Amino acid sequence: MSDDAKAIEELAAVSEIKASHTVEHYLYVPSHEAATLISEELRRRGFRTEERIGADEKNWLVLASHEVIPSENLLSLLRESMEELAATAGGEYDGWEATVRR
Repeated sequence: MSDDAKAIEELAAVSEIKASHTVEHYLYVPSHEAATLISEELRRRGFRTEERIGADEKNWLVLASHEVIPSENLLSLLRESMEELAATAGGEYDGWEATVRR
């Protein structure tokens, strides 16, 4: 079972999984310029974004959010896309989290 499948299983235990959820994706890149470019691309793809210095005070966080009905297939595709995007800027994708819907 993939990490995404496990996370969706855990989410389904506490949330109405067939409802739309706010899902946030965490991408870390080495510079503010890279964060700006990643944010612009993600906004073109329909995400809302925030950029800020990461907790390590070295790398930049791009927090991308959108509304989706979570599924393993969707989140697997999004993970692949986010990993590729982060890698283009010398960064990394650090996963996702979703709001709980009751």
